[in-house]
Order: sequence, then structure tokens, then C-alpha cells
Amino acid sequence: MRDSKQILLSAILAVVILVGGPGPARANGKILTLEKVRDLALDYNRQLLSARRELDRASGEIVSARSGALPRLDLEGRYTRNLTDQELFFGGEKIPISQKNDFNFSLSLTQPLYVGGKVSSALKIAKIYDRYSREKVREVEHEIIYGAEAVFYAAILARSRLEVFHKADEQLGYNLEIAEKYYSQGMISEYELLRARVEKLNIEPQLVAAESELRVSRKRLKSFLGLSLDEPIELVTDLSDTAAVVLPPLDSLITLAVNGRPEINQARLQKRGYDKAVQIARSDWLYPTLLANASYDWSASSDNFSLRRDEKTSSWTASLLLSVPLFDGARSIGEVRKAKVDYYQAVLNEQQQYDDVRLEVEQAFDNLIMTRKALQLQSETIAQAEEGMRIADLRYESGVGTQLEVLSAQTALTQARTQLAETVYSYRLARSALKKATGYEF
Repeated sequence: MRDSKQILLSAILAVVILVGGPGPARANGKILTLEKVRDLALDYNRQLLSARRELDRASGEIVSARSGALPRLDLEGRYTRNLTDQELFFGGEKIPISQKNDFNFSLSLTQPLYVGGKVSSALKIAKIYDRYSREKVREVEHEIIYGAEAVFYAAILARSRLEVFHKADEQLGYNLEIAEKYYSQGMISEYELLRARVEKLNIEPQLVAAESELRVSRKRLKSFLGLSLDEPIELVTDLSDTAAVVLPPLDSLITLAVNGRPEINQARLQKRGYDKAVQIARSDWLYPTLLANASYDWSASSDNFSLRRDEKTSSWTASLLLSVPLFDGARSIGEVRKAKVDYYQAVLNEQQQYDDVRLEVEQAFDNLIMTRKALQLQSETIAQAEEGMRIADLRYESGVGTQLEVLSAQTALTQARTQLAETVYSYRLARSALKKATGYEF
């Protein structure tokens, strides 16, 4: 019973040490917790900032669509310089009919009265596009949060690996000191001493590689968050995201995802938008257009720029313009067919999104359960590896063990520590993936 408690305690301590526990507070750079990383990513990630700008485009589409129902006011002006006089032959004589300068101004007001429902359909499409853009921003936000957590956990993993190799280096250094002591006393052969030195030297390249990996992973994190690559940072995490969780049934998680995932909402909105596009294409083919127009025209002519009253004329006109489509070379029929193809593809895309989301949830659910079991097993494994290391050291120091036992135990412990760090990373990432897939908050 006492041995079981010791193994459990060793496992807990190993997890605390290797997964990057909070440890003593250090103020040598920007403190980055998981929550802080999420906030920075949502505020400064460049991909997300670009997606949010699309909301302005969507607002512009609504304004443009609404303008189709509003009156249009146009002002036109024209000045013409007649370089030669225009003449008319009458009775064998030339009669001048133009002056050197012509001035024309027109003010026109046009109000659509009936356009076959195109304006209302276009406005509905614009509003659908606005909602689609907001769902797209939500999708990018989910992707960014998951990406931020992934690069943060990757940096923590790189730090944990470096700590593992530092511990292995310390242990191999200690083994070498013992081997040199025993060799000087004639207790071991030169071969055993050389083997201890080789093992110590073999760890150096792994240390260098781990240090490089840590530097790169930290810079990758800073780039993702929009921070300067030269800004110092300090990564802080705890064990709350490695704790066991009680999950809802898989069916409940699938329902949660189907009702809340922005990708499915986008597919639904896209299908509705293409349905409205079919209506617009049909309206060009089936329905007439009725417009009301009122115009004021002013014109003047003179041989110089000083106008007399009798050289100016003005008029008001009002009219109704009715346009009935009869035949346009089958262009409208082609537009309707293309719009129907877009709608059909949107229907298929919606069905595919349902399948993709369901598969993603099932995969994330199974992966979380699998990595949780692996984390529990690995915690037990490392406790046993540490106990084996302790026993091998005691046997070697007391002269009843061999150096081969110590090196084998050290190799097993280093592998167990490395595997534990990677399993913790996999479990944390699996939690993030399930949260992204379902929106479930742990």
C-alpha cells in the first residue's frame, strides 16, 4: 500500500515538473497564460483582422441593394463649341442655324415603381451575405483560438523536452563522476569509463536541438499573436487543462455542434442566398419594369459668353417608362440555369458540411478519450521508471549493480519523461479540438 502511494505521488510530481507548472514567478518578459494568448490572438491576429474587414463589405452590399428602391437624381451639363457654322439651304440660299457656343444642362429624377421583385430579393441577399460574413468571422475566431492554443502548447512541449534533456544531462554527468571515481579506485574497467563519457557526450546534440526547437516555437507563437519576434515572453501554464473531465454523450455533442457551428450556418445562408439569386434571374425573364421620370432641361446658344434672355430656353417633362422583356437572345434563360446550378451545389455543400462536422466531432471525441487513457498510463510508467532509476543508482553506488543497469534505467526514464510531455501535449490539443468542434466549454 505504501509503495502504491509513493508511485502515485511520484507520478503527480512528474506531471507538475514536466508539463510546465507555474513555478516561481519571473518578470523577465511578457507573461503569457493560455487565457492571455487567446485574448491577444483575438485582438491582433492578422488573419482575423482581415476577416473582420469583410463586415464592412457586407454593410456596403446592403446599402447598394437598398439603393435600387430609392430615387436617382442625375445632373448633366455640356458645353459645345461649334468650330464651323451649321447652315441650312432654303430657296437656294444658306441660312445659318447655329451659333458658336451651345450650353445644355439637364436635371433628371428617376424613381423605380416596379422591377419584378429584384430590389427586395437583392436586399434579402445582401442581408444574408451580412449574416454569412458574421458567421465567417465566428469561424475564423474559432480557428484562431484553436491555433493559438496549439502554438502555445507546442511551445510548452518544447520547453518540457528541453527540461527532460537537462535532467538527463545532469544524471549522466553524475554517472560519469561516479564512473571516474570507481575507475581511479580500480573498481571498473576503462571500457565502462569510456562508455559513461560517450553517453554524456551523446546527450549534447539533443540538448542543442531542444534549445533550437524552443527558440523557434516561441517565435512562432509571437508571430501568431502579432507580437514582435524580439519581444521577451514568459510562458505560464497549470494543470487545470490536464485534469480528467466528464463528457456529455457523443450524440449531445453532435447536436451541439450542428446547431452552433458557423460552417453549417454559412452553408444554410449560402443556400438561401442562391435561392434568391434564382428569383432575380427569373425576374429579368418574366417580369416588366416600370419607372417614373421627371426632368428639367435648360439650353442656350450665343456667339459669345454673355447670354441674352431670348437666347435661353428651359422645359419640364414627366414620363413613365415601361419595359417588357420579350426576347433577349435567351440570355435570361442561361442566367436562370446558372443560378439553379449554384443553388444545387449549395444544397450539396450543406449536406457535406453536416457530415464533415459530425465526423470531426466523433474523431475529436475518440481522440480525447484515447489521449486521456494514454496520459493515465504514462503517468504510471514514469513513476515506475523513476523508481527503477533510484534502485539502479543505489545498486551501482553500493557496488552490487553495473553501469549497464544505470544507463538502461536512465534511457528508460528519459524516454518516459519525453513520452509524458508529448502525451500531455496531445491531451491538451485534443481538448482544444473538441472545444472547437462542438463549442463545448470544459
